[in-house]
Amino acid sequence: MKEYHSSGGKIPEGAYRALEYPLYKAIGDRRSRRFGLGMTLESEALGFSSPREPVPLSEIEEALLIWAATGLTGSQLGDLPPRVGLGLLVQSTGRTWPSSCNNQGTELFYTNDRGTYMVKMRDLYPEEKVALLFKEGMSPEEKVEKIVEVVDKCRVKLYDGRADLPKGMPGLFDFNAWNTNKPGTTLFIPVTSVTIEYINLLFLFTSSRYGFLIVDELHGGRPAGMEEALKKGLVRRDLVLSLFELEMRVLTMLVVEQAFMCQNINLALQALGLGGWTFTGFVARFLLGGVPPYKGLGFRFITPKKGLTDPPQSIPVGIDGLYQAYCPPYYKNMDEAVDAFLEHKNLCSGVAVCYRAPDDIRAEMRKVAPERVEVVKSVCNYIYETYGRFPAFVDPMYSRLTAQAHHLELEFYDKYYPPGSYTDLHRQHFTLWHPELEDPFKDY
Repeated sequence: MKEYHSSGGKIPEGAYRALEYPLYKAIGDRRSRRFGLGMTLESEALGFSSPREPVPLSEIEEALLIWAATGLTGSQLGDLPPRVGLGLLVQSTGRTWPSSCNNQGTELFYTNDRGTYMVKMRDLYPEEKVALLFKEGMSPEEKVEKIVEVVDKCRVKLYDGRADLPKGMPGLFDFNAWNTNKPGTTLFIPVTSVTIEYINLLFLFTSSRYGFLIVDELHGGRPAGMEEALKKGLVRRDLVLSLFELEMRVLTMLVVEQAFMCQNINLALQALGLGGWTFTGFVARFLLGGVPPYKGLGFRFITPKKGLTDPPQSIPVGIDGLYQAYCPPYYKNMDEAVDAFLEHKNLCSGVAVCYRAPDDIRAEMRKVAPERVEVVKSVCNYIYETYGRFPAFVDPMYSRLTAQAHHLELEFYDKYYPPGSYTDLHRQHFTLWHPELEDPFKDY
């Protein structure tokens, strides 16, 4: 932990201020502050070129932002009816953001001048019967040390140096090109594995309690692999859900996870006195690495044998051995993918729960009947065989939002904006966080 400490073995004064920053003040102070040290904005009316060199975020600044975005907080409470609700939860871990059925299928990637990383947080579990990571009476130093420890444990370096991303069109909209992924910045990129919650929700929609009939409107409204389930009375003819609506439900539920992460980063920026903003300027295929020569995040793309376009467009499925969707090519077929999902879910249901009597809770939970597993497999196989991919319309790995953090160029805001466009923490940032450096605004 020493490498994160300033001189004297203490955390920077800014960390104390950050941990005590009021929530409602952070909400009120939140702004998109896009102009960082070393940047240039070309304009007759708003033009400015920073006379100061960029300064990268320290590792402790990044750790606090990462933990705010996606950190482990302890165990989720699981305060649901065990018979009809608790079995839907995929994970037992508590995080800094809410997740549909606690599936936690969104992971955070980030890049800076040192490298490009994944924060593999989903496989980390809290202590047994511990509701909160931060126990009563923990000192600020202990909290920061715990945060850094958690982030360190989950960080995986993908490659050295800043992510190889577009610097303009195509791939990055030009109004974001002037300041995105520049030296000194840290760019945060949430990526969602859609297949986790997709399969989980199929167990909900096709359960005995609901029994939705999923139909494929692009093929005459026929049942999506559910003919046998209809014959056996396992689903209802009067409760119809189209395949397209199903996938839109899944997508809209999951993309908000990326928004939660980015909003947490934005609120934390206020507490740390940093600049930055959330945006959607990247085209996801470029961002993930599906358009040579850009390496992006290095995701594997496959081209389905068939699809809605001719030729079919390639889709991102994961990073081999690190972050893989529940679909081929990582599984021989969708039967194997569903089995793998259930195996993971069963493992997580028995790990790190905070109930006083977890065995009693588990005993009351209903197990998924084998015939219901077969219904879900039939739907998944229908989608894959009909559309040559899973899901049918949404990419297995999906990226929509990004957030960036950087040290703010105060002179730009003083030149063009009235007082109050930034806070005292922005003004004092280098004194509070980087006492070992000469404050670039010392003589300003």
